[in-house]
Amino acid sequence: MNTTKKVYDFDFEKVRSQMTGALRRHGNQGTIADVIGLSGLPKYQVESVFPALVADCRGQMAVTESGEVLYRFPKGFAIPQRSWWKKLLHGGAKALAVLFKAWILVMLVGYFALFLLILLVSIAVSIALSFSRRDDDRDSGGGVMGFFLVSRVLEWFTILWLYSGDPLERQAKRRKPFHRAVFEFVFGVEDNADVRERMERKAFVSFIRENRGVISLEELMALTGRSREEADALVSRLMLEFDGEPRVSEAGTLNFFFPGLLLTSGQAPRPYVLADQELIPFTRNPSRTNGWIIFLNGFNVVFGLYFLSFGLQGVQAVQASGDNLSLIYLVSLALVSALGHLDLNAANGWLLTVLGWIPALYSGFFFGIPLVRRLRENRRNLLIKLKNFRRKVVRLVLKNPAEVHLEQVVPASELDAPGKPGPQREALKEQLLRETAGERAIDVSGTGPYVYSIPDLEREKSDLEFVRKSTDLSKLSIGKVIFDTEDKLE
Repeated sequence: MNTTKKVYDFDFEKVRSQMTGALRRHGNQGTIADVIGLSGLPKYQVESVFPALVADCRGQMAVTESGEVLYRFPKGFAIPQRSWWKKLLHGGAKALAVLFKAWILVMLVGYFALFLLILLVSIAVSIALSFSRRDDDRDSGGGVMGFFLVSRVLEWFTILWLYSGDPLERQAKRRKPFHRAVFEFVFGVEDNADVRERMERKAFVSFIRENRGVISLEELMALTGRSREEADALVSRLMLEFDGEPRVSEAGTLNFFFPGLLLTSGQAPRPYVLADQELIPFTRNPSRTNGWIIFLNGFNVVFGLYFLSFGLQGVQAVQASGDNLSLIYLVSLALVSALGHLDLNAANGWLLTVLGWIPALYSGFFFGIPLVRRLRENRRNLLIKLKNFRRKVVRLVLKNPAEVHLEQVVPASELDAPGKPGPQREALKEQLLRETAGERAIDVSGTGPYVYSIPDLEREKSDLEFVRKSTDLSKLSIGKVIFDTEDKLE
């Protein structure tokens, strides 16, 4: 019995560990032959593991003059792994996030309802006191004012309940539930980065099919708006995902070939146009909904500060003040004292904590989270604007590398308008031009506005067109159907 272990039957993790050790000794880069020589592993195993290693460790692939692929790992070989306790923490964090959201909603609506109830009770007490002194004209006037305040409060509450208009109309429009609107106001819109990535891949596949399976790194930058380093990492991943291969033309132009994406039945679909990436909005709630959320929390802020202010003064000071504004506090103090069987000082401490400190701090917290979040989102929006702007600059450069007029790059909207207009934006254009050129020389002519030229990129552009025309697509046709199971069944 032959017990020799077959070359294709191997421990994947063990081989990957041996390969990373070999590459570390070789300066975090090497060819397949380098790894084989340093580790003694079979070629089949090295070729099988390399794609996963590149994907997991954000590796990059370069092509040498001889056409050999050089694998580089500038960020090392740290592979993020999630142990069981990290998974447990992750699950616990998600559960806490749900509870935290529920707490925010309960606090917002609960304190509003509680403060509104206290206000209505205080107004009712005020009315009762007014009518008990009918011999005083001013007090009668106070009763009328009390009725007016009650009617206004009930009117505000009714409007709040019907904030979306007619219930049937609200159901027809399928508006977002109020609790989801509150969560979005606090935490922002859901991050759909995976949606953008799918859109970029659809645009990439469409470009490949339109351009005979060939793409350059600069064309990928123009397509996605990514920087040269990001595009380099992306094309490495795309080659793994779509079975592509790096090539060097006879003239020395680096390009990437994806023959598998050309094997389609029938005609290719219409070209997919990738739009500029949208900025992250503060929320997608209607402004009216956001207004009511602000009103609810603002109402809590006012009453929280009210109870905080009077609670810090102490019972004796509030009673001695004789201020009309203290009526709500005194009524609340009496109710808490009676219901809780507490003396006035204990009731004052309860009011100070429960109706003062807690809602005041919570309301500040409620407004503070969106403000901090928006600062972070503004930084991300700047990167999105830069990405959209880079697409414009790189497209202009690739259109005619021999004669680039940067003044023609003008933002169409806020989506592609990074930096301040004037010198700052002009300097950004030049920076993106040099990023597009990479290590290629840039010629500058004119006295202003300057005309830029990248001769090497112009030559590579012409060579790339020749490569596309020379690509034999006949070998990439799926051909006619020679066997069909349907025919066999008949």
